[in-house]
Amino acid sequence: MNRSIVIISSLILLHFPTFALGNSSNSSRQVASDNSYCVDKMEPEKGLDLSEKQLQTIASQVTVKVTGDNNGGSGTLLAKRGNSYLVLTNSHVIRAVKTVRLQTSDGKTYPTKIVTNTKLEKLDLALLEFQTNQNYCLAKVAEFLPSNDVSVIAAGFSAEKGAIVFRQGTVQQISKQPFKEGYEIGYNSDIEQGMSGGAIIDKEGILIGINGRGAYPILNTGYIYEDGSRPSVEEIKQMRKLSWGVPVSKALAQVNEDILTAYSLPLPKNSPTVPQAQLTGWLGELEQKAKQITVRIDSTSRANGSGIIIAKDGNTYTVLTADHVVCEREDATKPCGNNSYQILAPDGKQYPVDQSTIKTESGVDLAVVKFTSNATYQVATLADYNPNTGDYIYTAGYPKLGNNSPWRFTIGGIFDKETGLLTVKESDFQSGSSSGSQNVSFLTGGYELVYTSITFGGMSGGPVLDSKGRVIGIHGQAEGEEALDEKTEDSGSSGGKVQIGFSLGIPVSTFLGLATRLGVKPQHVENNPRRPQLNKQQLNSIKEAVLSADVSKGNATAAQWLERGNQLWRLRQYTSAITAFDQAIKLKPSFIYLAYYGKGVALNFQGKYLEAVAAFEQAVRYKRDFAAAWQEQSRVHQVLNQLDKALVAIDQAIQIQLQNRKHPENPNLYNKKYTILNDLKRYPEAEAAITKAIALSSRAAYYNNRGFFYKEQKKWELALDDYNQALRLNPKYILAYNNRGNLYVDQKKWDLALADFNQAIQFNPQDPLAYAYYNRGRLYHNLEKWELALADYNQAIQINPKYADTYNNRGNLYHNHKKWELALSDYNKAIQFNPKLALAYNNRGVLYRSQKKWELALSDYNKAIQFNPKLALAYNNRGMLYKDKQKWELALSDYNKAIQFNPQYADAYYNRGILYAEQQKSDLALADFNQAIDINPQYADAYYNRGIFYYKQQKWELALSDFNKAIQLNPEDADAYTKRGNLYTNQQKWDLALADFNKAIQLHPESANAYYNRGVFYRSQQKWELALADYNKAIQLNPNLTEAYLNRGVLYSKQTKWELALADYNKAIQLNPTLTEAYANRGVLYANMGDKQRAIQDLQQAAKLFQAQNNSAGYEKVMSILKQLQH
Repeated sequence: MNRSIVIISSLILLHFPTFALGNSSNSSRQVASDNSYCVDKMEPEKGLDLSEKQLQTIASQVTVKVTGDNNGGSGTLLAKRGNSYLVLTNSHVIRAVKTVRLQTSDGKTYPTKIVTNTKLEKLDLALLEFQTNQNYCLAKVAEFLPSNDVSVIAAGFSAEKGAIVFRQGTVQQISKQPFKEGYEIGYNSDIEQGMSGGAIIDKEGILIGINGRGAYPILNTGYIYEDGSRPSVEEIKQMRKLSWGVPVSKALAQVNEDILTAYSLPLPKNSPTVPQAQLTGWLGELEQKAKQITVRIDSTSRANGSGIIIAKDGNTYTVLTADHVVCEREDATKPCGNNSYQILAPDGKQYPVDQSTIKTESGVDLAVVKFTSNATYQVATLADYNPNTGDYIYTAGYPKLGNNSPWRFTIGGIFDKETGLLTVKESDFQSGSSSGSQNVSFLTGGYELVYTSITFGGMSGGPVLDSKGRVIGIHGQAEGEEALDEKTEDSGSSGGKVQIGFSLGIPVSTFLGLATRLGVKPQHVENNPRRPQLNKQQLNSIKEAVLSADVSKGNATAAQWLERGNQLWRLRQYTSAITAFDQAIKLKPSFIYLAYYGKGVALNFQGKYLEAVAAFEQAVRYKRDFAAAWQEQSRVHQVLNQLDKALVAIDQAIQIQLQNRKHPENPNLYNKKYTILNDLKRYPEAEAAITKAIALSSRAAYYNNRGFFYKEQKKWELALDDYNQALRLNPKYILAYNNRGNLYVDQKKWDLALADFNQAIQFNPQDPLAYAYYNRGRLYHNLEKWELALADYNQAIQINPKYADTYNNRGNLYHNHKKWELALSDYNKAIQFNPKLALAYNNRGVLYRSQKKWELALSDYNKAIQFNPKLALAYNNRGMLYKDKQKWELALSDYNKAIQFNPQYADAYYNRGILYAEQQKSDLALADFNQAIDINPQYADAYYNRGIFYYKQQKWELALSDFNKAIQLNPEDADAYTKRGNLYTNQQKWDLALADFNKAIQLHPESANAYYNRGVFYRSQQKWELALADYNKAIQLNPNLTEAYLNRGVLYSKQTKWELALADYNKAIQLNPTLTEAYANRGVLYANMGDKQRAIQDLQQAAKLFQAQNNSAGYEKVMSILKQLQH
């Protein structure tokens, strides 16, 4: 039995890992505190800023002297609980110390204990605790990293002076990632021995960090990042000029949560973090390749985006990016902001962007900009194809992470376009033109690619690459939800948004369709290229790289836990993801429903469906109008075969959409409802649901699903119409080819089914819809795995000796191998067992035609069409027979019929193109050759014949490109080598021409044309003997080759071998009485022989023929000779 595939809409589908970027929130929690802040007792003298004296006062009040055994340094009062004070210092201050004492600002000394189980062991931090009834004020704690250029004052007890000292400075650098032991703040205050652990205070009196390392250390061992990588030598040189401190927010993030709670310390507002992995081998090379083509685009607004170098013209480079990167505005109705931009190139050099070079196109979130440089940069290769669901892809760019915008390279999984658009929560579909298809549906802005990579603001405009490093899309958006707790001010990292869905990109095909309007000609474009095929080792390296990415597990706000959870399930770390979501739930934010939703997603991936349903139910309990949770709950209910509950849930999602007037209805919800109703066998309602989806958005996937529905209802024409419409909307839609193939099988349209299976098989060689031995044999046949195909056909016939279809296919196999008798026997058997099997008549007709048994062939084609009036293959083949018999109108009519019944039939376009070419209908011929190649990019004969077409029009480069392609696809095509040799001869590329003629003769030693053309070549080289030998060989192989006689005659004439020349001209005219050049040459020959009368007669005939051919140059030349003879 044949099965068809229906796409089921779902927000969560992929099990593919993503090496992702992590956002953090800008939120904090409100805490009850015993803390008394020094700054509260002061009035700022300069706006919010305190005076230097005030800052020194605060610094002196919160900085303590730490002594222990033979070691010592400073510390900073951090928090108070009752009569206990918590002090933050460096671990190196108390390293190997048994007893510790500290001295406060009032000179009092207290015994101190080292706090254990702090979880700060990997950092150069330690916590001390002492008790007193004395009240000391504290500095307010910064929950975030400072910005560059912030003024600071550093305090500490100088070992040399024995007293507290203060050092003014500014923050010069925030490291792109933390160093080992937690150092991140680089500042130019002169830190001396003894100040370690002392406070770093900003101009508002906020404690931002503690001192730890002074400038110009003896060794450079401290300049190692947490992931083990090192800065460059030049970067270290600059870092050595600065003092370095550990941000207090780092302590808040890593310290034991119980300590945070006990001392009412705030949760940190960390800058976004990035789970990193060190890529090596081919992945490392791929990252470097991506880095060489990607630029950062910086705005005067302090925002940034990314871009792709796609072309170079002299010193001018063209960069492709997202429109919103270079047109910043509050919303789509507002004009672009008045910002300037500059390019940060791969080598770190910066170049201004000339505003006049920015080009955009309305309705599509794409733009191009240009910059000028004398440096040499790599240009990207763009690949125009629809990826397969499950392919690995890579996003690259410069995310805005706090104050930094470092390079990032991420790994994820992608959906094919149709499946991807079914997974999104977005409902803003629009129709337009994309990739040459009409009325294609995509998300607003041209977004059609959906992938799992977690991307950040700042990566917009960056590349989406395949595993060969080719750009297949432009990144621009990510799905998100609002996560804002007004009570605690806890929010997501992107304006109150958290990424909770997929990332979205615009396919290269969309840009290529707009390139001309944007005034751009990309240099390296591959159309319909071969998709990357990863071996087992490469797949394992991807998995290892992804799983090695470490997502932070430190203290965080609910929004941060939510974002971490979403990172973790994309990294396939489902258990850790659930833990993260549970941490968010524990903090009870107002957006708790998002945490339950994320938990449901992770549980679903683990196959824990009942627990997943429970999580989704909690999500909608906290937010009844959360449509995505209802949608996912419906999906899991359907997996559990709880169809009534699934229907209730999807109806809830639809009602929420109807009530939300801010957004249009989401057609995916109706598609989902259709699948449920179909499973419930409520067919009229199912049809109404899928028809509603189509009314909302003309999507190929919806037509495919309705086609499946009609097929099951045996409404064949409606099913075929829908499959055809799906393919008109998306000519590369494999599911529709597969389902339409099954429909053709049901109708015994085997040729059409095969054409569709051919399209589907490349993506699914182990086709589960195959007909066991028969269908697998058919597939092997198409893949030219002859022995496997024959074994399956034999097995099928052994099981069912009267299986007419199998005889027919085995007959085709024998036919392909020129085993004519065996093929004819099988076709006869097929017709015997099924006298109405149109394919068998058609195939037997092909065999008869190849044997020039014209009447038998025509009879069989007629029979095939009689039994199957829509059998395009039979019309095409009968058209070829009519062409053989020079019945042009009948041939054209049949080709048209073939195309009418199968608009995706490349052979019919190709054959009609040849017919048009012979009738000198150039535009029609070219259109058909182009169409044949569009349908079947591997069609070598179509490239060859289009090359001949271009050759005749003297479009040499186009002709050469097509001959090259024909040879690439069919290296055994001697004719293609011959034609390319002719072209090289015209271009005076002698060595290339000779090599091609030799190759043609090697491949086909019986080819008279190959010898003849090589003879012409040798004649042009004045290698008369070699030319004569080849003309002789050509005539030997084909005694009717007119051109060979003509050219041999010319050669004999040059050698004054008049009689031999005359004999050849006579033979040429005998074979072709209208061969103008033969008359002209024979006329000249007669003149040379002194036979003026015959010379004049031949030249007059040549003039007459030239005139009839509108060949004015030839006519004038002949007339000139005649005048000379007649005077």
